[in-house]
Amino acid sequence: MTDSQSASVARLIHEPIQIEKFTSGLAEPGCGAVIFFCGNVRETNRGKTVLRIDYHAYESMALRQLAQITTSLVEEGAQRAVAIHRLGTLEVGETSILLGVSLAHRKIGFGLLEQGMEMIKSTVPIWKHEHYQDGSVAWIEGS
Repeated sequence: MTDSQSASVARLIHEPIQIEKFTSGLAEPGCGAVIFFCGNVRETNRGKTVLRIDYHAYESMALRQLAQITTSLVEEGAQRAVAIHRLGTLEVGETSILLGVSLAHRKIGFGLLEQGMEMIKSTVPIWKHEHYQDGSVAWIEGS
């Protein structure tokens, strides 16, 4: 894969993220580093016990934004990049997002992952509807 479009993958899915399926596509002979971040639903947020989270998105725009972000990561030094975000209801411990890059050396990769996550949180129209143990709920954007 030589151009940034074919070297980047962006998806919104409604089933559990199969981490191996997406990270295996990052490997390339010239890449000594394959780095990825998995964001999982944690059991507490904002001082409350979380039971589950419903992820909602403006799907066409969210997919466009994710694709722009992965393309940007390739343009900034990654050989390949992947961003997968799960939508729907997720339980505590399930993976909501996978972001990964592959490149020759690790140092730039960690910075690219941080940059990519910040771009996802600030530009991709995905919202969390958190359900708490005390019966309350909250809509949370970009967290």
